[in-house]
Amino acid sequence: MIVLVTATAACQSSPVILVATPMPPDAAFHTYRHPSGAFTIRLPADWSIRDVSRADTVRVEFSPPGNTGLPLTVYVANTGAVLDSASLLDALNKYQSVVNGDASVYHEIGRTAQGDGSWRLIGIRQTPIGARQLNTFLQADKAFLTAIETDITSADETRLTQMRAIINTYRADPSAVLTASSLSSNTSPAVNTSSGTIAFANMFTWTDSTGGFNINGELSNVSGGPLEAVRVTAQLYDASSSVIAEEGDVIASKVLASADSAPFSIRFRNGKPSQAVRYELQASARGAEYNLASYLGADSFIKGNEAPSYTPSGYFVVAGDVVNQTKQAAHAVRVTVTVYDQEQRVVASQSEFVEKPDLLPGESSHYVATFYQLAGSPMRFVTHVEGQTN
Repeated sequence: MIVLVTATAACQSSPVILVATPMPPDAAFHTYRHPSGAFTIRLPADWSIRDVSRADTVRVEFSPPGNTGLPLTVYVANTGAVLDSASLLDALNKYQSVVNGDASVYHEIGRTAQGDGSWRLIGIRQTPIGARQLNTFLQADKAFLTAIETDITSADETRLTQMRAIINTYRADPSAVLTASSLSSNTSPAVNTSSGTIAFANMFTWTDSTGGFNINGELSNVSGGPLEAVRVTAQLYDASSSVIAEEGDVIASKVLASADSAPFSIRFRNGKPSQAVRYELQASARGAEYNLASYLGADSFIKGNEAPSYTPSGYFVVAGDVVNQTKQAAHAVRVTVTVYDQEQRVVASQSEFVEKPDLLPGESSHYVATFYQLAGSPMRFVTHVEGQTN
């Protein structure tokens, strides 16, 4: 777009022509920073994040909505010595041996040196979901080796462009504290065979007014069936990969339907230990059986008049009405409110029962959720309603 601007200075009578700067490919992305500080990367806000780091290796999987292939995976290891051209090739070969195994698992088609000193590998990996064509980019940042793996088996040009934009935003920070790795026994090809049963996204860590360290986020059910008793556990690790603190909580939703999401917040009431360098999240659940028979999901209710506001004391409030649209009474009707900031991180979540304990068919009730602390500035909110028949 060309914009014409007329100058007002007495010495300038000709128009000034300004050419608009194109929007960068990652303009709508948000920044993910690994808790260890080892890397940052920018990606679309609706991509899920699964941290499967362990021992002396950082490994994080990023997946777009509805992903049916392997996730985009970032692997970072501290090799213990600054990598030059020769040692990078040696580390590359060790990575291939550790992650991809023998020729029956992975067949390398070719490798190409890039202009910036990194390498691109092309290969085929055999997985439980079939043969997958992979592009793997490896680079050295002082002693850090990074591998970024992408599944391009069925990617169209739009997805390829998006993945290139994501990869180009990757930045390693070799000043982060990572235990030196031997690149020998901390990972296996099975890690990448699927995105798991539960995926994590939109994480945000913060310290509240009383000194508690909080990990907020959102989990999604990608198992293909309904789940219940979903529990999230957070572990804090020191630089030697020892667990120094652990907390957990069960999410508010009685049943998490397939493809549905729910917020969580894990709080370490004594704060974040000074020696903590990273955290890991784990989730457990069982197939929904006990709660499913009496469960009323979101499609059983109509939401209305939902609006955010602030109290005179400055507290953020979300309020609205819920209508029972089933042909039976609904009990223990509860609304879960998830609040996001501009970068789509979860800054708060809360569950509140509606004012009436029972809703007859067609009956409505009001709810109010007041947030006394927020991790950041609220930009949008999402509500989820559920209840039960008895």
